[in-house]
Amino acid sequence: DTRTTVMIKNIPNRISDKQLMAHIDNVCPRKIDFLLTSGRNAGYAFVNFITVQDLMHFAKAKLGEKWNMVLSEKVLQMSYADYQSVVYYLSVTVR
Repeated sequence: DTRTTVMIKNIPNRISDKQLMAHIDNVCPRKIDFLLTSGRNAGYAFVNFITVQDLMHFAKAKLGEKWNMVLSEKVLQMSYADYQSVVYYLSVTVR
């Protein structure tokens, strides 16, 4: 499997984009090249990891874990994104 873009789900609404980035960086420092959120925290974000190994490392460390930076019972969930192209997500954000 060569997919590297995922949708991270169940993000508590009190978590900012900066906190989300820090959460990812704690496990995989500088291992993503793209992070797209709604800017209003709709509970999900699209993330592109640089390699499949980076994605797997993050998934093994955090998938199913509670968000430890806020008081929340939500657990981190992920699924592969429908589109696996950073170019696609960049084109969506430019509109």
